[in-house]
Amino acid sequence: MKGYKFIRFIEFGSLFEFFSLAAILAILGIRIYLKLTGFPQIGSGEFHIAHLLFGGFFMLASIIGFMTFLNSDLKSYWAVLGGIGFGTFIDEIGKFVTRDNNYFFQPTFAIIYVIFIFLYLFYKSLEYNRKFTQEEYLINSINLLEDFELKYFDKEEKEDALEYLSFSDQNNPLTKQLIKLFSESSTLPNERLNIYEYIKKQITWVYHFFLHKPWFIHAIALFFIVRSVIYLTNGYFLLNNILKHISDGTITSIINPGGILPLVQVFALTSQSILTIFGAITITKSRKNAYIFFRDAVLISIFILQIFNFYKNPTLALFSTIGDLLLLSILSYMIKEEKIKKF
Repeated sequence: MKGYKFIRFIEFGSLFEFFSLAAILAILGIRIYLKLTGFPQIGSGEFHIAHLLFGGFFMLASIIGFMTFLNSDLKSYWAVLGGIGFGTFIDEIGKFVTRDNNYFFQPTFAIIYVIFIFLYLFYKSLEYNRKFTQEEYLINSINLLEDFELKYFDKEEKEDALEYLSFSDQNNPLTKQLIKLFSESSTLPNERLNIYEYIKKQITWVYHFFLHKPWFIHAIALFFIVRSVIYLTNGYFLLNNILKHISDGTITSIINPGGILPLVQVFALTSQSILTIFGAITITKSRKNAYIFFRDAVLISIFILQIFNFYKNPTLALFSTIGDLLLLSILSYMIKEEKIKKF
């Protein structure tokens, strides 16, 4: 392996989004279906076919698809298929962490949530900790030749190819030839958008429309302030509860799990509120810095607070997490727009 180079697919972040969304929807779909149908079982007598086996088949189909077909436009479908398989598989994790194979083990959602958090951190480390190299940009542009040859080449892919080549080694003869080839190429008259890309484009249009309204950034600040007040209120009642237990001797030591975990929750609630205040103060001077403060506040909620919520009330935590993930996606997009100074 000495000197071996790992070449990353530049759009792997989008594939991870497809994978994660499919996995989460699979888990929710299974849980809702089982609840509505009274938890039926496949098999009789001594036999019971667990649905994690179906998850294994879906993941196998995804792996075979990735190994067999080169078509770049199929990558998203294999990612979705793999996500469905992984979600179907991981949904039964309660059976494998309990002695009695308890599918209804209460912390199951918290465990699943932590697994997805680690997956998210892993992919973000691949995305942010090391910049794409000139070779990676060049090879990713070469991959787009496939659609060019198959007559699937559209305007967006042409722009992507030329952007990748602009970051490639300009002294490489192959780079120069590819720039000439893509620049002179014709594209499809209409962009081929899937539902996911169409929704993203509509969100972009809406954001650009409202951004130039004088009240827009103040509305954003107000939204996060109200959100922070709600969190602080929860933290106030939680802290009072901790102090009450300490005073009556229920919590004999702040160091034991019964004492430290609520304090961690209070600290997280307070920290996200402080970050929100900083964001509201700086939003008129620097939208990018304000968005970063808001994003960090949301990340605290996702990485710390939601773990507690999933343990206590999985249903409520689910909707709360979906809201946080939506906020994170919106804020990440706005930060990216500010960095490239589009407006």
